[in-house]
Amino acid sequence: MKKYLIFFLFFIYGIPLFSQSDIKIMSYNLLIYPEGEMLNRIDTLSKILDFYAPDLLLVQELKSEDGLQNITQELNALLGDYKAGTYVPQISNPANSWRLQQNIIFNEAVFELVSEQTIETPYRDINYFQLQILEEDGTPSMELLHTYVMHLKSSQGSTNEQLRLSMVEVLNNHISLLPPESNIIVAGDFNVYDSEEPAYELLLSTNGTNTLRDPIDMPEWSDMNFPNKEIFTQSTRLSSLADGSGGGIDDRFDFILLSDQLMNPNAKLIYQTESYQALGNNGTCYNQDLLDCSTVDNVPFELLRALYHMSDHLPIVLSLGINEVVSTIELPLSSESQLIEIAPNPANTQINLVWNGTNPIELRIFNLQGKLMLAQKLLEQKTMIEIADLPQGLYIIQMMDKNTSVFDAAKLLIQR
Repeated sequence: MKKYLIFFLFFIYGIPLFSQSDIKIMSYNLLIYPEGEMLNRIDTLSKILDFYAPDLLLVQELKSEDGLQNITQELNALLGDYKAGTYVPQISNPANSWRLQQNIIFNEAVFELVSEQTIETPYRDINYFQLQILEEDGTPSMELLHTYVMHLKSSQGSTNEQLRLSMVEVLNNHISLLPPESNIIVAGDFNVYDSEEPAYELLLSTNGTNTLRDPIDMPEWSDMNFPNKEIFTQSTRLSSLADGSGGGIDDRFDFILLSDQLMNPNAKLIYQTESYQALGNNGTCYNQDLLDCSTVDNVPFELLRALYHMSDHLPIVLSLGINEVVSTIELPLSSESQLIEIAPNPANTQINLVWNGTNPIELRIFNLQGKLMLAQKLLEQKTMIEIADLPQGLYIIQMMDKNTSVFDAAKLLIQR
């Protein structure tokens, strides 16, 4: 009997589940975009986007839907087919006359937008997007990426710290309702001044199996003697220009946090070690203009100039990769034909199975780690199976005719 090694994460029947080995993400505070006194802002931003080529752009400080569409059109012209989330004017804190919004723009060859939500807080909206990673042929894979973009209240003082904390409390409550071990990104301008601020501590507090982590794990950044000054993101200018703040690069306001699942080296979708950086900061210009940074081990000077003029923040970038082999299981296959019919697929609480072989049939359902989740002997070629007790995710269904040893396997996606 011939055996094939089935790679549960990356290959099923030798077909890759994902089209990307590296997914590039950028979070950027765009400074009241597209408003401001600087001319031709899209030309400046275009240089930055073209250099990094993000698959997922998470933006803050949007002033209008025109700004969001303007960036989307530029990404389409530069890199391919991109699409933005729905622009919803700020709902939270309606008495505030200075309203800024967040959103995403994503590569349609990499992601499909499943759902989106504007989450109301005491000060400013948090924007939530559920994205599905696409397979090589453009069909949805089984990997969902829960993405939150937020811009916490700025400035020092106990009142502002409390507003930041209250926004994080709303975020954590929303995350607590996600399925266990979800792939989660929380990104944006957090405006926290040190790692001991309650809002930052709450962001990293235990939240079931969906606890958030800071990928670079470098606390105490507010200490003057902190050695890793390349993580600071504000301000790009020593003296303020017509828009934005000055003071030089000395604050870490911008972050991308990841869930435990994305930091797990044995997971399917994982953070690429050492890919996190404040683009353009190599640590050589603390409390100085970004233009004074050395270009040694840094981006070209033309890009430094674009970053300097575009915003008083630097973008945070990182990459997610596909773990090619999480675990393996040996399954006997007699042919490459598909003998199993599953409906519906994706499924919720039950499925109808049709086995185009002969009886009796032995059914097994494995998760992606190779763990046997369900085993059952079937007497009929068409059977209804209850799957309500199985967590949301991707599974492999194995069925075998024990009389003839004819075997086949198929993918099943459970979504709720």
